Parts: sequence; structure tokens; C-alpha cells
Amino acid sequence: MTEITRVSLENEMDIVVAHKRMIGVAQFFYLTLSTQSTIATAVAEVSRVVIDKTDQGWLSIGIEKTGDKFSLIGQIAFPSQVEVRSSEEGLKYAQLLVPEFKFDKQKDASIVQVGIGIPRSLKVSDTRVNEAAEFFRVTQPTPPYEKLKLRNNLLNQQAIEKDEELKHSRILDEKKNEFISVASHELKTPLTSIMAFTKLAVAASQTEATPKIQHYLDKIDHQVFKLHQLIQQLLDISKIESGKLDYNMQRQDWNGYMVDMMPILEHLVPSHKLSWQPCTAAVLVSMDILRIEQVLTNLVGNAAKYSNPDTAIAIQCSSDEDNLTVCVHDEGIGISPQNLDRLFDKYFREEAVADKYSGFGMGLYITSGIVREHKGAIWAEKNKEAGSSFYFTLPLSKV
Repeated sequence: MTEITRVSLENEMDIVVAHKRMIGVAQFFYLTLSTQSTIATAVAEVSRVVIDKTDQGWLSIGIEKTGDKFSLIGQIAFPSQVEVRSSEEGLKYAQLLVPEFKFDKQKDASIVQVGIGIPRSLKVSDTRVNEAAEFFRVTQPTPPYEKLKLRNNLLNQQAIEKDEELKHSRILDEKKNEFISVASHELKTPLTSIMAFTKLAVAASQTEATPKIQHYLDKIDHQVFKLHQLIQQLLDISKIESGKLDYNMQRQDWNGYMVDMMPILEHLVPSHKLSWQPCTAAVLVSMDILRIEQVLTNLVGNAAKYSNPDTAIAIQCSSDEDNLTVCVHDEGIGISPQNLDRLFDKYFREEAVADKYSGFGMGLYITSGIVREHKGAIWAEKNKEAGSSFYFTLPLSKV
């Protein structure tokens, strides 16, 4: 672990200092407010347990790197002869709050470590970690104990109230995520069997059923596919938020890749006029071909969904020295200017279209997550005449 800052744990004043210091480090890496509060509360709970037992503890806040994944870590250490049990209420509560929790009793010192993964989309690097250590070394003031003592009672009361709110919110959020993940996995198994038997029934109906039965089977097949997509989106969101969405990066010629993709995209939107403009020169990118296929199908599918049949959907490609830029242009209903920045938020849907078009607001959120994991950018623009344009970039793979 690369240590960024350290706090001695001697009395109750240091609990507040530890809480604020962890908040400060989490803010430096642009973690969300809920994430900041979660790990800071976990650190405060463990610090409280240690301070109740000894005045010789200390907190070390730093960043731990495992492969290409970074985690924000708080290590609370104290002399090994101090008796602290894993059954302590503060430790049990901290363990519920954070995904990474370790209690290690060593010869010289006992260490309680709490941690939380930093999303890859925040693009933490070794350089950024070193900048954080230097920033807190230079700017961090000496803890103002006198002021903290005067405000201690008020802060403790506020902390208790916030902890209760956070605990309740955290439990609800965990139950929701657990239900979505378990339900999606449980639904996927029988749905796979249904899809297989539906395909067999559709194939057999070509020679063994009336046109009416064929029509019904085609409808069933289409709806089963939509249900499969919904379940897969729920699983993808769960993996994106936990940093477990896997990528198989390969070097690809973009024009060649699009030649293979066009039949798939044309089959996806048969009622629209789909066209593709290749890059003028060969462009090599490093990407997961299945995940980028997911990006393209989401954007092209959305373009068709919000535009009339027989209108045009154009995929345009260009490149500069550093990036490939892909644009999916449609002639649909367009986007409200005030919502352009919110389109890629999870579950967001414009009120004006929510009642007319089905959906859950997951596709663009997943798409943006995939693009950002590829070190690219994604955004949308409202066209001057009609419709909208969605852009995403991929870094060029340089020899």
C-alpha cells in the first residue's frame, strides 16, 4: 500500500480527524459522496473501538494496487497486546459497510484494514497516487484540537444521526443490489432453456405448423430475446458497479471490424436505412470486440427506437493522431438540450418519451461504462435539423 496520510489515534477528538481525513482523501480521487461517507464511517467505527482500548493506535490512509485495480484503504493499527476482538460492535458494523475488510494479528501490532475499490472510470494511476501523497504532506494542517473539543458534542450527535441514516440506506441498497444480482442469475438459467426450445419450435414450424402458429412462435421468440437482453443488462450493471466486467482486449482494424458488424446491425434495424462511412485510412484500435459490439447495437438500436421507420441511420467514422471517433446519426425525435448531460446516468429517461417508449434507462449507462473502460469518451448532441448524434472515441493502438 502507498501511504498518503497518517493520523494518530489517542483520544475521541482523533475519531473526527480520522473521519475528515478519509473524506478528504476520497474527495481527492473523486469518489461519490456515498462512497466517501461509507468508508469514512467504517474508519471512524474501527478507530472508536481502538481508542476505547488504547491511546497508542494510528490510522494510515493509502492506495493499494492489485493488478490494474486500485482500492482506497484505511489501516488502523495498535499494539498486539491490546485485546480487541473481531466480535466488537464497531468492527462488525465496519465490516458490513465496506467490501474489503481484514483483521490481522501480527507479532508487533494488530491491524484492521478497511477498503473500497475505486472504479476504473476515475482513471487512477500511480502518478495520481503520488500527487495525493505530496498534496496531503504539504497542505494538511495540524489537527485543531481546541476547536474540535468545543464542537465535539455537536459533531458526535450529528455523526450518530448520520451513521443511522447511512446504515439504513446501506442496508436497503445492499438488499436491492443483492436481489437484482440473484434474480438475474436465477432467471437466466431457465430463460436459456426457453430460448433454445423456442428456436427449435420456430425451425420446426416452417414445415410442421400453420402460418398462424408460425406467427405466434415468432412473437414468442422476439419477446424471449427482449427478456434475455433485459436480464443481461441487469447483470452488466451489477458487474460495472463492482468493477468485475471482464474485457478481452484485442488489436483490430476498425474498417474490417465494421464490415463484419454491418450485417448484424442491419438485421437489428431492418425497418431503417442503415449506412456506414468507413475511415479514410486504416485504423487500429485495442478493444474487446464483443463489448464494442454491445456499444454499437445499443446506439443503433436506440436510434431506430426513437425514429420513424424508413428514416436514415448513419454510422460515420473519423480519426486523428490519437483517437478513433464513431458517430451514430439519426433523424428521430431528438434530445432536450437540458438532458444531454444526464443521458448516460443509470435509469435516466426523459419524461417526454418515458410514456411513449418502453425501456429502463440501462443501455446508455452500460454503453458509457464500456467506452470509459476502453479509455474513451462518449457524448451526445442534438442535430440542428432533426434527430440526434451519439459519439464515442477509442484510443488508437500505436505500433
